[in-house]
Amino acid sequence: MLKNYFTIALRTLSRYKSYTLINVLGLAAGITCCLLIFLVVRFELSFDRFHSKADRIYRVGTRFLRDGENSFFGTPYPTAKALKADYPEVENATTIDFAQSGIIRVGDDIYRENGLAYVEPSFFALFDYPWVAGNPEKALGQPNSVVLAETMARKYFGSADGSVLGKTIRLDNQTDLQVTGVVQDFPTNTDLPFSILISFATLRNPNGPDLESWTNVSWSTTNFVLLKSGQTADHLEKSMKDFIQKYSGEEMTTRRTYHFQPLKEIHSDPEFGNYNRRVFSKSTVMALTAIGIFLLLTACINFINLATAQAIKRAKEVGVRKVLGAVRGQLVNQFLGETFVLTLTAALLSLLLATFLLPPLERFLGTSINFRPSHDWAVFLFLVGVIPVISVLSGLYPAWILSGYKPVLAIKSKMGSYSTGGVLLRRGLIVFQFVVSQVLIIGLIVVSQQLNYFLNKPLGFNKEAVISANVPRTATPPQLQTLRNRLASTPGVANASLALFTPSNEGGWFAPFNYEGSGTDQDMVVEMRPIDHTYVQTFGLELLAGHDLTERGDSSEILVNEAFIHQMNLQKPVDALNRKVSQFGRTLTIVGVVKNFHSQSLRQEIGSVMMSKRPGVRIAGIKLASQQPKQTIAQIEKIWKTTFPEELFEYRFLDEQIANFYRNEERTTGLFRIFAGVAIFIGCLGLYGLVSFMAETRTKEIGIRKVLGASASNIMLLFSKEFTRLIMLAFLIAAPIAWYLMNNWLRDFSYKIAIGPGVFLLAVGLTLSIAALTVSYRTIRAALANPVKSLRAE
Repeated sequence: MLKNYFTIALRTLSRYKSYTLINVLGLAAGITCCLLIFLVVRFELSFDRFHSKADRIYRVGTRFLRDGENSFFGTPYPTAKALKADYPEVENATTIDFAQSGIIRVGDDIYRENGLAYVEPSFFALFDYPWVAGNPEKALGQPNSVVLAETMARKYFGSADGSVLGKTIRLDNQTDLQVTGVVQDFPTNTDLPFSILISFATLRNPNGPDLESWTNVSWSTTNFVLLKSGQTADHLEKSMKDFIQKYSGEEMTTRRTYHFQPLKEIHSDPEFGNYNRRVFSKSTVMALTAIGIFLLLTACINFINLATAQAIKRAKEVGVRKVLGAVRGQLVNQFLGETFVLTLTAALLSLLLATFLLPPLERFLGTSINFRPSHDWAVFLFLVGVIPVISVLSGLYPAWILSGYKPVLAIKSKMGSYSTGGVLLRRGLIVFQFVVSQVLIIGLIVVSQQLNYFLNKPLGFNKEAVISANVPRTATPPQLQTLRNRLASTPGVANASLALFTPSNEGGWFAPFNYEGSGTDQDMVVEMRPIDHTYVQTFGLELLAGHDLTERGDSSEILVNEAFIHQMNLQKPVDALNRKVSQFGRTLTIVGVVKNFHSQSLRQEIGSVMMSKRPGVRIAGIKLASQQPKQTIAQIEKIWKTTFPEELFEYRFLDEQIANFYRNEERTTGLFRIFAGVAIFIGCLGLYGLVSFMAETRTKEIGIRKVLGASASNIMLLFSKEFTRLIMLAFLIAAPIAWYLMNNWLRDFSYKIAIGPGVFLLAVGLTLSIAALTVSYRTIRAALANPVKSLRAE
């Protein structure tokens, strides 16, 4: 019997080729999207869960208690060591200093490498990374030792076995590092993106950071603790005030606290972030899961509408089967079998589509999921669960309707619309499809407009035709001065400046300050910008009062922005001139006030900024004046290599660097575009099914209207009214839902667009246009049909 069901199903589906093709495409589109979402969500939820002690590892982050500062995962260098000494529940602890990038020289070869980190030997006591060569307990115990990932070892020495131990690489042209170990490449699903691990003891040198300081907090310095089995971080959290008072003093207890974050939550927590600068929040997981479910439902709805539209053509088949003795249960099984065959075909097609679509999706999302269908049991189980669910959801209602036909009416072709199931239900399903579609379209429009706003909003400085290049850490003041002078005199260069940061960047240096007449001994926080006397001119900052820093001026003269003087309770920029500011025991004088500019991304409000000629140069900012930037940059590279012959010249355009701040929003826009397109595609297939159903059930009505004088345009208007009403009803439901969801999304940004009526008008206009194009062929065909053929049966 089962074999007979499948044989008949295959014959029937091959007979109605267009019906089969449309259904397979609709179901395949829904299953493919759902499968891709499943793969992405599974991958994002797997970050750092492969460590055997992941349940007991916590990251220590800093949460500021005032001054409006954001929380971030940096903590003072000695934190891990002190926690292990003071708390018996801490089994082990380790400190990481993420250098992020550096210049590696191996013989005559020079590389700019990312993934450099200074780690303690205890790092490998917490985290599991298989060793290829070396001793994990001793490899990083001495200064100037380094452990390489396999890829790096093969890149530098041609092999990744014990033969590379003892060999040397040179870091930043000043430190020789001896290879003491090789580990397997870190997995892609980790927020510790390291490939070159340098012993933490290497930092203990006269030119290195103060490793005993409890004052400095940098995003690059992270402390992790491993708790003993059965212990939680609750007690540690509650005792942090006493801990901070012990090591940092009473005043610091009012300014910050430390938060213990489980390792498994790092990838999903937007408050603290991670070294990848890429967070996959729980709300994103829920949103993607909901979109996947809704797309799958719209595919099922599409099938139901097409199946009921097809029902009239199969009425005689049902009648004959019933006359020959078939009972309703057998017919239900027969039609469910057909649905199962369609779903199975769509699922197999979706596997093929997912295999081809995943690589570009990985490149777009910046991930590496490594999907192999033949070896992935989770995908197999996913499809095993999805196929029967879709078969039942899609096929049960049409099967029940078809199997309920009365044989006499079916054989005599007396079936009407009342016999093919509830018209109200089918229309309700179409409305649901377009509610989902229009919510996604409105979301796409809002996200696109917000991204466009980010990329085009004036930032308070000049970002066009400006490049920045990292200055070598070993550069001396005379070399830097020579570099700036040579760059400024180069044809095609308008100006050049040396500073710690460009005007806008994702990182920052925040420091305490106070001012004369503040009336409090509690320090406030300001963002520091070490600059030179050409910075304001190079980046086009607007001076509102006072004068710029001068070449001969010292570091006691400072420039501040408008937000700074407002923090001093001053309204006019001129009132801030010559005011005294205290910081780190020094007295500083405000000599100029610049117009507010966005020193961070547009997610944050503009904060107080202080600029001075302090030591600390990381970048050279160069304003290009030439219409031939390639030739000018080539000249700049020559000057660079003359000044720093052993260094690489690498540059980035400032506008591209700023655009990179919003890569998450760009990815969100792309995902909305994909899912909205799929939802519209599936919805239009369902709409086509509804119009086809109308054309089948109202054939004689259309013939009579034409005999009585109705034109083709009148008939087309008759069909258009139907789907227009449904889409407008869907819009009335979708608009408030989309408005609520997108307003919640925009709430995370300090600077954002307003959702105006134009967004909704554009969405409904776009939907109506696409729907009209979808059904135009079927409506025109029905309007132009010969009424003689339509009424022949009468």
